[in-house]
Amino acid sequence: MNAILKSLIWFLYPAQCRHCGENLDPADGYYICKLCWDQVEYIKRPYCEKCGFPLNPLSALSEMIFSCANCPDESKFGKVRSIAYYHNSAIGEAIRLLKDNGKTIMVDKLAEIMVKGINELLDLKDYDCIIPVPIHKKKVRKRGYNQMELIGRKVSSKTGIPLETKSFVKIKDTPPQRGLTGKERIQNIKGSFSVINTSNIEGKRILLIDDVMTTGSTVNECARVLLGEGKADNVDVITLARVAFSGLPDDIRDVMSQQI
Repeated sequence: MNAILKSLIWFLYPAQCRHCGENLDPADGYYICKLCWDQVEYIKRPYCEKCGFPLNPLSALSEMIFSCANCPDESKFGKVRSIAYYHNSAIGEAIRLLKDNGKTIMVDKLAEIMVKGINELLDLKDYDCIIPVPIHKKKVRKRGYNQMELIGRKVSSKTGIPLETKSFVKIKDTPPQRGLTGKERIQNIKGSFSVINTSNIEGKRILLIDDVMTTGSTVNECARVLLGEGKADNVDVITLARVAFSGLPDDIRDVMSQQI
């Protein structure tokens, strides 16, 4: 399609931003406008040094917090860092477009954000390989891809950290975590991952990547299996987005987490 015809189509039938609903400028790219991307709220300190949960600056005072009420029980991962807030954000919209609507064009932008987050929040030399949180083979067939593997390929290329996708798999086709309470999420995901090639995991310092962290049950179970079955040396986690329910009682947090 030549540039003139493409511009005419954009003029006559302007696409709308999937996040704010305003007409997209052709220069914005696809689905989400530049203004919405510019308004993404990134997570900054203070946050829990263990689970990465954003903290109230007043409650954190001037001290670094190395565990908090939002850390999963019996945390297995070394540390978690999340890049941006999930709710009401362009990054959340992009993740949904990729996961639920087949819009793989979102991969480049999300990978760009993850690379920037890794460079700012972590140290590249601390990791021997990147492992995307795996999904069950039935879901891969239905969706056509594991969205985190697509992002992981780009991230690996940009950071130089090797990508490992063949040794850690999901062996149980579990119901979606969405709609479950925190305790239900732990039970739902338990025993659903396995290491099938220990030689590629043993002794490795792993960076586990995922799209959204809510309660941390999925990444914690992944870390448990990678450290146990896989005999990994350490598992740190980075996610594109974080669902934050700071300061809420457990029962209210459970109700809210069922919406994610």
